[in-house]
Amino acid sequence: MSKFLNFNKVLCLSPHPDDVEYSMLGTILKYPNTKFISIQLAQGGDCDETTGEHRLGEVEKVWKKSQCQNIKIINTPYKFIKEIPEEKWVNLIEKFIDDIDAIILPNETDSHFEHRFISGFGPALIRNKNISLIQYYTPSTQDEWAPNFYVDIKDQYSKKISSLQEFKSQTHRYYFRDDVLRSFHSDFQCAKKGIHYIEKYKIINLFE
Repeated sequence: MSKFLNFNKVLCLSPHPDDVEYSMLGTILKYPNTKFISIQLAQGGDCDETTGEHRLGEVEKVWKKSQCQNIKIINTPYKFIKEIPEEKWVNLIEKFIDDIDAIILPNETDSHFEHRFISGFGPALIRNKNISLIQYYTPSTQDEWAPNFYVDIKDQYSKKISSLQEFKSQTHRYYFRDDVLRSFHSDFQCAKKGIHYIEKYKIINLFE
């Protein structure tokens, strides 16, 4: 079976429970020969009434339902991202990157301020290492962000959507509506090529 961009091990940064799952679950399912590590940086967003440890439990339920075998979840002890400054976040994450081929994180044009904050860690984390840096697409990504890499997840889409329903505290959000989910996984240029369900990425640095 193939690997995601031929990587052996990838570190994914999830500012909140559901970010990596919503943006990348199909990709992770598609490439079982790549080991993915997802760090849940906080238990939810600042000023979000659903924030709490129960959301970390929802993450576990999502991956259990997906039957994915190539994902490891790491939770930090922090409820909110604002609890520690940027340099301490970078130091914490650096403990997990010694044998990592790539880091995947939110993008810098995201309308969610905590997503943008985490995106800013990228250059510091790879400053003296030959680690590839990739951004993922989220529902709050703004239009000026331009993906340059697409993963066809047609064979993983149904399982992804079913698994995401385990985020019981979030299913009332607009981005869990059926029409929004379909739109999120669609791209006109890809559709013209017969690829109807995709996950979007932007490769910033790529080392082979």
